[in-house]
Amino acid sequence: MHETPHAFFHLDYPAAGAALPAGPVGLRGWAAGKNGRPLVDLRLRLNGTTHHTVYGFPRADLAAFFGLTDPFLPGGFEATVPLGEGEQEITFEALGISGDWHPVGTVRLTGQAAVTATPTTPSPGTILPHEFARTLQCTLRSAATMPVATAAADLVAALPLPATIRYPHVPFHGHLHQPTLLERVLFGRLRIEGWLFHETADIRRVVASVDLQTWQELEQAGSKPYVEAMFPQFPKAKNCRIDGLIDVPAQLPNPLCVRIYAELADGSWHLGHVQRTHTWEQEQEKAPFVSFSRVTFGRTCLALDRAARARGFTVPRNRALWRGIHGVYQEYHARALRDNPSPVSSALPPTAATPCLSHATLITHNLGLEGAPLFLLEFARHLAANGTKLRVIAAADGPLAADYARLGATVQVVDVTALHEATTTRELSAALARLAGEISLTDTSLVIANTLSAWWGVHLARRAGRPSLFYIHESTTPATFYLGHMAPATLPLIEETFRLATQVSFLTETTCVYYRPWLGAANHSINPGWIDVPAIDRYLAAHPREALRRALGLDPKTKLVINVGSVCDRKGQHIFTRGVDLLWRQAPALAESCCFLMIGGRDTLFDRDLQRLLGHLNRPNLQVIPATPTPLSYYGAADLFVCSSYEESFPRVIMEAMACRVPILSTAVHGICDLLTSGTDGWLIPPGNTQAISEGLQQALTNPGLAQAMATRARAHVATHYDAAILLPRHAALAATVAGGTSTP
Repeated sequence: MHETPHAFFHLDYPAAGAALPAGPVGLRGWAAGKNGRPLVDLRLRLNGTTHHTVYGFPRADLAAFFGLTDPFLPGGFEATVPLGEGEQEITFEALGISGDWHPVGTVRLTGQAAVTATPTTPSPGTILPHEFARTLQCTLRSAATMPVATAAADLVAALPLPATIRYPHVPFHGHLHQPTLLERVLFGRLRIEGWLFHETADIRRVVASVDLQTWQELEQAGSKPYVEAMFPQFPKAKNCRIDGLIDVPAQLPNPLCVRIYAELADGSWHLGHVQRTHTWEQEQEKAPFVSFSRVTFGRTCLALDRAARARGFTVPRNRALWRGIHGVYQEYHARALRDNPSPVSSALPPTAATPCLSHATLITHNLGLEGAPLFLLEFARHLAANGTKLRVIAAADGPLAADYARLGATVQVVDVTALHEATTTRELSAALARLAGEISLTDTSLVIANTLSAWWGVHLARRAGRPSLFYIHESTTPATFYLGHMAPATLPLIEETFRLATQVSFLTETTCVYYRPWLGAANHSINPGWIDVPAIDRYLAAHPREALRRALGLDPKTKLVINVGSVCDRKGQHIFTRGVDLLWRQAPALAESCCFLMIGGRDTLFDRDLQRLLGHLNRPNLQVIPATPTPLSYYGAADLFVCSSYEESFPRVIMEAMACRVPILSTAVHGICDLLTSGTDGWLIPPGNTQAISEGLQQALTNPGLAQAMATRARAHVATHYDAAILLPRHAALAATVAGGTSTP
């Protein structure tokens, strides 16, 4: 066994220094990470050429040797290399969980003259029609910043060739439809879909992993008729579909390597598919297409075809290919930018007095305990205190309805299902007309629509001839936000919302940039969010830290780490969970001294996936707490606040932590960078990076003096610039001005 600072490595076969016939030689061995840092992949270099290994074979003996509780350690590997004559040096390199390759071992073998040596050539890869279409989409985005030929060549060069480096071996049979050569990773999650069965044995469960830190169970349900037709002799071919989502840490380089494992009824584990894929993520998804031009589209198709064939790919010419290209053209035609981005108007100046707004209709997507609905509720309280009569229209009921009732507001819950079911702009317009018939706006001075999900409020205001104020909290493009929620053909009508609104208010410039192509020339402004600092101070004064910690059952020496926010993929609790697991592996004494709480649990598919991940990791001090109307009790007891989001506009939870003097470790995304400066009043890390979370936790929790100094500066910053007493009057002035018929003051 060879040991390096990063890993253990051993070549089982052949023995080091062995003399073998020149030609293809099979290698077998294992490698395992050290210091709590799992290995993700293994490759080797021979004569200046890189060769892939099939890494990740389940080894129960290694799990026992290293004292693991898991049933196996996925550290076994196999590889076939072309051994030349004479002494050859083979260098093995491992990909660590931090995303870096490093050498783990070197082996010398001697190749002897072979009687007959037939060189092997890899079979050419094939770009299937849907893969070509996806590659074309990405090329059209890249072409916005570089020449078309360069964009096509760069993207094709990044595609894995070969993509599949291991199929399930008999008696297993299977295939993966996803991932393909090119796949989207949305908020750190990758879809797996395909089929797998054993000729005679029952498969107890199927799991998958990208990082080999842990594996996640896939659903085994659903038939594949064509598979049953292919294998009529095997009853196990029925109900063989596998499907699910697995986590993808952002620090791992492309191409990713997906491994599928099967556990049989006898408890044995087997490696099935090993599939490589090049991925793009949500920020790349938001990038605009190159400006629309039929010529540009044609040139891009030809450049991509030439680049693919030059790389060794086969591009089949069939109807499916032309249908895929036509579909991309339609999307390109609908989404490509044709106008120059609109300039952003400046923020509203401070106002000494709040103008009167007689009657406002507030439209929200729900009445739940979430940042955006709470933003609207606090705004409503301020308006009501200044004499505004309120009406609330919500697409979903929730606990905030009682709060609005206490303000004297009328609350109406409406069904917007027809909007989501519309497949064309005509159907969507008809659904809006029916909804408008249910809502009377004749007595309102202003319609305030809050969040992208309440876009329909602007259209209702337009139909009723009333001014509208549209608050945007989402740091994403309309097309990306509505993907999967609204039919693509309805997008043009939704995008009109940003021009139809009398005023669109953004909390930060980093969010506004996503919407400039659809905004009017002067109907938008930047107006930051707020936090009620005195109210937080009053709560903390009435609830001492020691009492709050006792109420949570915390030992005085336990460090409380909180992650507050609605549990969903966008908030990144799955990545936070994996980061805490890495902390357990890399600094177990520190991890054991902590209590990690994710506050904001609901009952969604993601919640259930997260609970399964928590159950597999089995870290008792890491758990999810349901959403609560009084999260301040957790802030008051906490030693560290962590935000793991992929997208945020101007997050309320960050401002709450700042006001409560809780040290902050957060992802550096969008408006968070307006609130915090890394190293000054918090620690900022890249989104989706599990190793960065582990290292950030170690730094913050082992430097309490530095953490408190940062927290003190953060408190001063939020109190000076974002107190509700400063900003709420400015938002009220904006509302009154818009109601008065002027888009900006």
